[in-house]
This record gives sequence, structure tokens and C-alpha cells, in this order.
Amino acid sequence: MAVPGTGCDGLLLVRARRPLRGPARPVALPLRLPAGRRRPAWRVACRGLLAQPVTAPAAARPVLAGSVLPARRPTGEPGSFLIHELLGRGATATVFRGTDLANQRPVAVKVAEGPDGRHARRIHEEARILSGLDHPAVVAFAGEGRVPDGSPWAGRPFLVEEFAFGGNLAERIHAGPGDPGEVAGWAAAALSGLGHVHALGLVHQDIKPANILLSSLRRSPVRIADFGIAAPAGTVLEPGMSSGTVHYMSPQQANGGPADPATDVYALGLVLLECLTAARAFPGTHVESLVARTLRGPAIPQGLGPRWVSLLAAMTAMEAADRPSAEEASAAAAAMVQRPVPPLRDYAAGLFAGGWRAAPPASRRRPLTPVA
Repeated sequence: MAVPGTGCDGLLLVRARRPLRGPARPVALPLRLPAGRRRPAWRVACRGLLAQPVTAPAAARPVLAGSVLPARRPTGEPGSFLIHELLGRGATATVFRGTDLANQRPVAVKVAEGPDGRHARRIHEEARILSGLDHPAVVAFAGEGRVPDGSPWAGRPFLVEEFAFGGNLAERIHAGPGDPGEVAGWAAAALSGLGHVHALGLVHQDIKPANILLSSLRRSPVRIADFGIAAPAGTVLEPGMSSGTVHYMSPQQANGGPADPATDVYALGLVLLECLTAARAFPGTHVESLVARTLRGPAIPQGLGPRWVSLLAAMTAMEAADRPSAEEASAAAAAMVQRPVPPLRDYAAGLFAGGWRAAPPASRRRPLTPVA
């Protein structure tokens, strides 16, 4: 049926989605039919030609993109950070990629989401915690500040931290099961980082794949991030409250127990199992996942090998007292890291070079003792 005043023969309703972002939305496209095909059956109507080209609306430019934010560095000195594109948005903060104008290093800038005072307190608390941590497997703290006046986000607190180039484990898991040797390297580094955090009397409380970043730097293959709900060990939550992400909570954490380093070990055990299998240990709804872990431990495939099965079973033990410390588990994971084997020619070259070095230099040789 013709649409009055449009010069079109009808409207075609489709659901359009911007690439990789935003929900699908219904869009009405004007339809013009070829000559001689007026009032067609519905099954023929979609063969018409679009009356005019349709372009998707351009993505809104992030509010802070192109801005330079002043911040205070850990040393107390002032710093300036140029904001680039949006990296992600969560319930309490928005993260942008940035550049430290002093040394041109890439950084991540985490800005409080909304005017809610709780969000601001979490940013301040995370900045305070990060400033006291110093470990290769923990994101490095670079500064903190407030968005200056003149911006729609004026007054919001933000923190600046190290930028990791390799994405996170959540993205890596989507590609399928990981190599056991590579996962062992991630495990050893992440557990060593947790050991550093626990040694300072802190508990992360939200270990999950998205909060473990992959790094291309040689000093550590992973970085632990997002200390927004980290708390001193023994901290008791208000009645009816819980912390962390449902699919990775320990039984004690799900029951609202106090902050305990063993909860981080349990959560990382589930993350490592997911890295090796590309499947969550406790799938289903939040309620189903919570109930399942209070009744049993995760199913660990025997095909992972005895050392992996032993380590994961210990890390995800039902009782917190039965789990190893982060340092103990790190040592067990490090023993499974596959060391690169040099080619045979390298062995031959080493033996050849070693043969020449076997004889001490002339200056260190003992003089011969004359015999009468």
C-alpha cells in the first residue's frame, strides 16, 4: 500500500544494529517497487528497491575524547593525560585509553560513572590501594585527579593506571581452550600477584576473567586489575550483602562471609579451569550457580593431566582451610610451565664453546714446579 506524501509504495520494517554495540532497533525503510508491480502480495513486497540509501547514525563521540586531564602522580608531582577513545563502561566507572604526555606512554583512565557518591568513593579507594601495590602482575598506578570544570563530567574523580595491550582473559576464553603450558604461565604470575596483595593484608574479592589482563611485556604475562571492591582481610559485610561476581564466588563469599584470601584463590581456580576448557564451571542463572557451588566442587576433566587436576581441585576446595595459599599454588603452577627447548645445534654450539672455556686463562695457570 502506498504511503501518502512519501512517493513510496510501502515501508519495510527491519531490525538494525550498530556493529558490536547497542541493542537491535526497528527501522522503517521506504520501499519503491518496480514498474508493473503495484499492490503485490506480502511475499513479493520485499523484492522492491529501496527508495533512498540508508546510512546508520554515527556513533556518539565520547564526552572526554580529546581532553587533557590534570592528575597527581604517585610521587606528588603534577601530570597531564590526553584522553582517546572509550574502552569500556561498567556499573561504577567508564574506562578510556589515554596517553601520558610526559613520556608518551599509553595509559588507562578510569572515570567514576555518574554523580553517585559511592562511585566516587570506590575510585578514591581503588587509587589508594593501587598506590601501595608494587608487583609485575598487578597494574601499575600512574595518578589520580578530578575532571576539571568546563566538561559535562566536571568534578568526577578518576584514576590513571598502566595500559595492557593484550586484552583480558574473558576475550581469550572466547577463542577456545587455552594451551595448558601457556595457562600455567598465566596462573603462576597471577597467583604470585595475589600473594603480594595478600601479604599486605588485602583481598581482591572480584577475581574473574575480565579483571585479569594479558600483557606482551616480558616481566609478567598478566596483570590483575580492578581493585574497586578490594578490602582488608577479615572485613565483614553488612547483613544480606555480598561482594564479587556470582559465577566466581567461593561458597564462603556467596554466604556473605568476611573477606578472606582463600576466596581469591578459589575464584582464580575457577578462572583457570575456564581458560583450559572454555566453559564456566558453574553455568546457569545466578541462583543456579550459587546453589551448585554450595553443594559440590567444580567438575575437573581428567584429561587435563594429574598435576592440573590436583592443583585445581586444591584451589577450589569447598572448605577455605583446605585451599593452598597463593604463593604455594604459584609454585605448583610454575612447575608446569613449559620451558622452550633450544634446537640441537644450540646444544652443539654450547658444548663447543664450553670446550674452549674449559682451560683456564694463561694468567691463572699454575707454574710448573721444577724437579731436581
